[in-house]
Amino acid sequence: MVKLIEYRQLASILTMFLIVQLAGLLIVFYLVSPAQAYIGTTGSGGSVESAALYFIAIVLFAVALMVLLRRYRGPLLFKGMEALMVVSASFYLFIIVLSSLFPNSLTYDLIASIAGAVLLIAAKNRWLSLQNFTTIVASVGAGLVLGIYFGFLASYIFMAFVAVYDYVAVFVTKHMIVFAREALRNNLSIMVVSSDVGIVPNGYLKPKEAAMLKKEFKNTHNETLKRLIASGNVPMPSMSALGGGDLIIPLMVAVGAYVSYLNYFFSVVIAIAACFGLVFSMWVSKRYGIGLPAIPPLFAFVSAGFGINVLLTTPTDWPFYLALFAEGIVVLAIILTTAMRQKRNAALKITGHTATSSRS
Repeated sequence: MVKLIEYRQLASILTMFLIVQLAGLLIVFYLVSPAQAYIGTTGSGGSVESAALYFIAIVLFAVALMVLLRRYRGPLLFKGMEALMVVSASFYLFIIVLSSLFPNSLTYDLIASIAGAVLLIAAKNRWLSLQNFTTIVASVGAGLVLGIYFGFLASYIFMAFVAVYDYVAVFVTKHMIVFAREALRNNLSIMVVSSDVGIVPNGYLKPKEAAMLKKEFKNTHNETLKRLIASGNVPMPSMSALGGGDLIIPLMVAVGAYVSYLNYFFSVVIAIAACFGLVFSMWVSKRYGIGLPAIPPLFAFVSAGFGINVLLTTPTDWPFYLALFAEGIVVLAIILTTAMRQKRNAALKITGHTATSSRS
């Protein structure tokens, strides 16, 4: 399906990304005490080895899901997976908030957290308009608990692992594209989505594409859209989406920076750097008209944020912060080179009229 990439959808996605980062940091700053924060980083659970094992578990889960999708793609599989992710992640958010506000009633906090998590997914299944809200709540919970558990170093290394995996999953094996399509088709709360319908002239598309889009909107009840189609225009979906992992992992690293160093500035720099990484990813996606893995650009800018903190705190450690800056530049160069190659390969496959605007 041909789709436009519009700035208003990108702005909506960026806003939801900022909400997750800001909400997560405010919670960890004001509700999680230093004593609670250090619980996750003093034990063996917060080690780099633990992060590596967690990453391996994610890869094995993705492989198992790929195999399963070849045999079964029924709604029960996706709804079950969604319920597991949303309930577990939102439970952690509720228990962190409630136990901080009501520390003397842990049993009631536990019961209320379980009930809230179950009610959240039930409400989303009843009202699909809650999809983005549910994803945001679950992402904040997951980012908080992982950041508190791993601390900064393990979180940062885990993000590096995921950046490599994300690149391979989108550009090499392409199974992440399959997962994303299934998530969109089943309206799963494992990503935030912003969509709309735009109008383009009939000559903008190839005849086959135009006919397909007109057929899809043939039964629309929108009178304005009907008149525009009748006058020779073509309706085209405008959509942008961002996976829950792309929301969770930058928050995890920012939270890890706080619980490891109790440094507000470091955490905020990481979050701001991640926002710039998302903006860069959006620019490349629109410029070259392709879907991109978001984690590699996010990791590149987070590395730069890490380098800025090192530069300001220990300026004599110049080889280290220069290495972090160089690491980020290399990652961005790889993303740009891949995007240009993907666009060039796509152009070689297209015959006849090709639109000049960005698509995805």
